[in-house]
Amino acid sequence: MRHLLVPLDGSGFGESALWLAAAIARRKGTKLELVTVHPAAVNPDISASVMAEIEAMSRAYTRTYLEGLAKQVHGRFHIEVSTTVPEGAAATTIVEHAQADPPELIVMTTHGRSGPSRHFLGSVADRLLRELHCPFLLVRPATKAVTSELPSAVRVLVPLDGSALAESVIDEVARLFSPSQVVLHLVRVVAPAEVFPIGAPMPLPPAGRNLTEVRLASAQRYLEGTAWTLRKAGWHVEHEVVTAWTPSAVILSSAEAHRCDLIAMATRGLGGIKRMFLGSVADKVIRGATTPVLVVNPVAGAFSPTLGESLETASEPQRIMVAGPLTEQLAH
Repeated sequence: MRHLLVPLDGSGFGESALWLAAAIARRKGTKLELVTVHPAAVNPDISASVMAEIEAMSRAYTRTYLEGLAKQVHGRFHIEVSTTVPEGAAATTIVEHAQADPPELIVMTTHGRSGPSRHFLGSVADRLLRELHCPFLLVRPATKAVTSELPSAVRVLVPLDGSALAESVIDEVARLFSPSQVVLHLVRVVAPAEVFPIGAPMPLPPAGRNLTEVRLASAQRYLEGTAWTLRKAGWHVEHEVVTAWTPSAVILSSAEAHRCDLIAMATRGLGGIKRMFLGSVADKVIRGATTPVLVVNPVAGAFSPTLGESLETASEPQRIMVAGPLTEQLAH
C-alpha cells in the first residue's frame, strides 16, 4: 500500500500541514509517514567522543519528537503512522528517500516568501518539486485548510494551456476526490503576446482585431471541448478565458473570486535561470495562494488518462490543442 509522506523540521511551522495530511490519509485508507532529517554535525572544537554523545542525544530527541506526533495522529485519526529519521542534508536526503519508496502524495508546509527570506521548508519544497515527479499538496500556515480536512465537496481551480502536461494534474485531483465531489474551474490565460504579435507596427493593422478574436475563440473552444470531455466522465466543470500579462495574478484572483478550496497545477520544475514561465507562475501561485496548492512536476510525455480515455468514446466537440507562446509558458 502506498503512503502519504510529511516532511517535518521540528518546528510548529512545519507541523502546520500535518493534520490535513492525516485527514486525507484516513479518508483514503492510506498510511502516513513522518520524516525528519537529522543533519550530520561536525565541530572541530569538540572531541569525537563528545560529538558522538551529542549526536546520539540529538537523534534520540528527534525520534521522540516524531513518535510523539505519530501517537497524537494515531489517537485522533486512527490510521497507521510510521516515523523515519534519515541522516544527511535535508533536501537531498528527502529526495533520495522518496525515490527509494515513492509516496502517493507529499504534504508539507511552505513559506510565502522567496529569496533570502525563504523559510527552510520553503527552500526544501522548491528543491523537491524540481527533482521529484510525485504530487505535492503545499500549504502555508495562513491557509484556511491547514488544521482540517479539505471539504468533502470542493471547488478546484485548474490552469490549462492546451498541453498534455498541464492537463495531467487533473488525474492527481481524481486521486484525491471522486468526480461527484468536485467542481473543476478551468482557466485558460491568454497572454497579450499571443493576441498581439510582438513587433507589430503601431497602430495595429485591421487584421489585428481578427487575430485577437481567433486566438481567444480558439482558447474558448479548447476549454469547451475539455469541459465537455470531463463532464462525460462525470465531472462538474466551469471554465473561463482571461487575457492578461500575469497568469499567476489571474489564477490567484480567480481562485478567490470563485471561492475555490484548492488550486491544482503542473510545473516543469526547472531551477535557476532556466526556470521559465509556468515554473515561475507555479512558484508565485504557491507563495501567494490562500488555499492549499496541489502541484506536480510531470515526467516528459505525461498526459491525462482521464481525458484520453474519455476522448476514445467522444462523439461531440473535440478538444483543440492551442499552441503559441503561452503553451511554452505553461510547459516550463
